[in-house]
Amino acid sequence: MPEAMLSRRALLKGSLATGALTLDPRAALAASAPRRPDVAPGDGELHRRVLALYKSSELYNAVEGARPKTAWLNEVHAWAQMPLNWLGLMVDYHDVARGLPDEAQMGRYRGVLTWHQTEEIDDPLGYLQWLAAQVRAGRRLVILGNLGAYRDRKTLKTPGLDEISLALAPTGLEFRGRWTGNSRVIELRQKNAAMVEFERALPPALPNYYQVVSRRADSRIHLTIGRKDAPDSDSHLVVTGPWGGFAGEDYVRYQQGVPYAAPAVGGSARVDASYQQLEAFRTRWWINPFAFFEAALGLEEWPRPDVTTLNGRRIFYSHIDGDGMRNVSEVRPQALSGEIIHEEILSKVPLPISVSVVVAEVDPELLGSARTQGLARAMFALPNVEAASHSFTHPLDWEKRTRSFDLPRLPYSVETEIAGSVRYIEERLLPRGKRVRLFQWSGSTRVSEEALALVERLGLPNINGGDSMFDREWPSYTKVAPLGRAVGRYWQSYTSAANENLYTNLWAGPFYGFRHVVETFKSTESPRRVSPINVYYHFYSGERVASLAALRVVYEWARRQPVAPVFTSEYLAMVEGFRTARVARAGAGYRVWDHGALRTIRFDAGRFDAGRFDAGRSDAGHFAVDMTRSRGVLGFTRHQGSLYVHLEGSGEAFIVPSATPGPGPYLAGASHRVAFGTPWLLLQLEEFNSL
Repeated sequence: MPEAMLSRRALLKGSLATGALTLDPRAALAASAPRRPDVAPGDGELHRRVLALYKSSELYNAVEGARPKTAWLNEVHAWAQMPLNWLGLMVDYHDVARGLPDEAQMGRYRGVLTWHQTEEIDDPLGYLQWLAAQVRAGRRLVILGNLGAYRDRKTLKTPGLDEISLALAPTGLEFRGRWTGNSRVIELRQKNAAMVEFERALPPALPNYYQVVSRRADSRIHLTIGRKDAPDSDSHLVVTGPWGGFAGEDYVRYQQGVPYAAPAVGGSARVDASYQQLEAFRTRWWINPFAFFEAALGLEEWPRPDVTTLNGRRIFYSHIDGDGMRNVSEVRPQALSGEIIHEEILSKVPLPISVSVVVAEVDPELLGSARTQGLARAMFALPNVEAASHSFTHPLDWEKRTRSFDLPRLPYSVETEIAGSVRYIEERLLPRGKRVRLFQWSGSTRVSEEALALVERLGLPNINGGDSMFDREWPSYTKVAPLGRAVGRYWQSYTSAANENLYTNLWAGPFYGFRHVVETFKSTESPRRVSPINVYYHFYSGERVASLAALRVVYEWARRQPVAPVFTSEYLAMVEGFRTARVARAGAGYRVWDHGALRTIRFDAGRFDAGRFDAGRSDAGHFAVDMTRSRGVLGFTRHQGSLYVHLEGSGEAFIVPSATPGPGPYLAGASHRVAFGTPWLLLQLEEFNSL
């Protein structure tokens, strides 16, 4: 569209280090309309959105201390959004302090999810009646932790337990109280271990008792505890049913305090310090979030848009933040860290890598030199390198407007950091035919809506934040980040793995620590593939012999895996496709449309048993796609009990699941993109099956 092209040119015009950009950021926010209209699902369409409620009156323990909860500082975003994304869902967030949405607003949602920590709320009975109305309207209701509505915030009046139970009558849950913390009288009476002991067994001394009784015959009770000193004391603390699900406080996840310990000189990051003390607690799931949300939200037979896989192979992408390019390296006398990365990684590793620079560290008129400028040009000229920006002066906090390089001649400006850096790179560093393809956030990566509006106006996807870990230090899915977060009307994509800064205690050592990221890659592949392989680091990894060796270990491991390598911008386009994709039942199959660059739809045919696929089911391992009746489908592959369907392109697809694929050829796997009309001899295929 001409207007979009003009917007990009207008943003880039005059936005170099002089800071001459005249765009009013408020105008940018107003003019940059969201690309995704709010469309309620039509007939047969599967609702892919869940509304998570939070209380801004509650405090969340963030890295820098307790802060009021927001749409991304809350328990759902921190822990529950990842498994919900994996199940094919998008999560929107709503502060109950702003009132409750009306029926017209709720039309696009599959269900409502709450995870409160406090008992107070405005008008408790009104809130509970609103929740019940969602169930009556056919939506699912999922309650985790505290019900959150035992006392009125303004009047401090407490509704009776009978009133609470009556308000939530559609769920069949009765709240009877009878709380005790005396573990000597609390006993375990029944458990579905696969559902309630996912990452940690329940302890002999159970945390707390309070009585909740499930009265609906069609609900399934997964955990029952009781009191030895009281009759009629069965309490159902994990329940799922056609109405939704409930997992009571103290039985959703386990938390263990993390004592701070400064790393000993030369000590192991795996023992001496918990990276940068990202959390005051290590958290593990008691409930199985994949199985619980699947059952509570009624997703058992759903096809799931998937961003982990391309043509049957696990996606690989890699990106470098521009920090430390001009650091002097110990690897070779007088060499710069960026030169070492250029020579030892970018020129030798035959994989697509997205490379960003901090303009101030490159520009000879600022902190750079002719040498750093030439280095940047040489790197961007490589065919396996995609160009990205990591800002102009490296903001440390985009909300507070602090930065690494406080240059007097260059006042802080969001426009200069984003549009100015992009223009500098494109005009002074890139070879003919190349453009900047993405923006990589710097510093804390807590990005303002103003900044996100600008990258969207430029047509650039963005990434950073998230920092997933799943290893011996953090052995839990709770440390695996979701796909990203919404900031106002805009979207910030998260990385799929943490970078070396976290594995080296903020670059204090040990400098070989990044090799442990391979543990995360393995844990997020089996028993279920929940994220791509993302090798993410900074130029300063070329500063130390040990850090360079760790980088080689990581890349060598990745090259031995059956992956589909893509540039980071291509992965981000798939995430965008995940967000917009629409799926509907249609006859014997499913229609898929508005999925953009996303190319995989996943069917999880079996049910989870202790976190693993139930291979004993009759359909396990025999799920396929009827290729004769399907359209827009290249083929499929089966992996870990799931069926991965390869879509041909961005056009509408029709998928017909079947016990057998039928006659004719289909694509079982490929290491690169495949499209009809491509000469077969040019395809780099893993295998091509014909039955």
